[in-house]
Amino acid sequence: MRPSGPPGRRRFAPPPSGWHRELPRRVRQYFDERELLRWVLITGFVCFLLGYLVIALVFFPGFGRKAIVTVPDLTSRTAQQAERVLDRAGLEMVRGDTLPNPRIARGRVLMQTPLPGEEVARGTTVRIVLSTGPEMRQVPSIRGLSQPDAIGLLQRFGYRVGIRRVTDRRPEGTLLALTPAAGQPAAVGSVVTMTVSAGPPWVRVPAVVGLQAGDARVRLQAGGLELGRTVYDPASTEPTGTILSQAPVAGDSIRMGAGVRVTVAGIDPNPPPPPTDSLAVVPAAEEVLPADETPAEPPRDEGAPPAQP
Repeated sequence: MRPSGPPGRRRFAPPPSGWHRELPRRVRQYFDERELLRWVLITGFVCFLLGYLVIALVFFPGFGRKAIVTVPDLTSRTAQQAERVLDRAGLEMVRGDTLPNPRIARGRVLMQTPLPGEEVARGTTVRIVLSTGPEMRQVPSIRGLSQPDAIGLLQRFGYRVGIRRVTDRRPEGTLLALTPAAGQPAAVGSVVTMTVSAGPPWVRVPAVVGLQAGDARVRLQAGGLELGRTVYDPASTEPTGTILSQAPVAGDSIRMGAGVRVTVAGIDPNPPPPPTDSLAVVPAAEEVLPADETPAEPPRDEGAPPAQP
């Protein structure tokens, strides 16, 4: 292109397509000028909007949210869960003292201030109290106490009492075991189980009528029973030592270890001594006079009047 005009000044001819440059060919095959301008404007607006939101959330976290919020219920939540719930509500959290509680597990929120449902300003601090779980105490000893007294003592220590009855040869109501054992730690409000004897088991009475006393004793002991009171019948015609009757009769059920009363033919070899208070007082024998003798009259005073017939 040749310059025109006076010498010393360079002049350029305008581009053949007008005052602006044409788009490169590789761009023109995808966009025209108007479509490209539209995408540029849309991209710029989206970037502005994203930047605005980022700045609002980072530097102004309360922007666009209510100034008054309702305190959520944090009971039974862990400290981490409570902190996340309060953070979403726009509130702060601070931990207070810990307290024992038999119903709330250890490390869970027991109580809070302000209370759930109250309306407070955003950013208010909520104070929480965590539970340390049930209070632990040593189980007291109930040795030597009756069953009602033992139950009352355990209840005064804050325990619930459960009674488990098992058959045992010891007398009914005898304390056999305590779970947990005396001296062991147990949570207040938990159940302490007393195992007591329900008495010996029931057994069937064997037949011993017709046996000798020694054989009857062996048979009864084999069934867990004893030979009880023995009564002798000297008028029986059965051989001496034969058992004539028994009580309870054969086939009845009685507690193991009880005695069976029997009646034995013969004389009691060891009769009981008579009671001392039942000895009869024998009066003195009266003197018997011969028929021809009369008792002498006592001397009579001469000055006394004669006796009337």
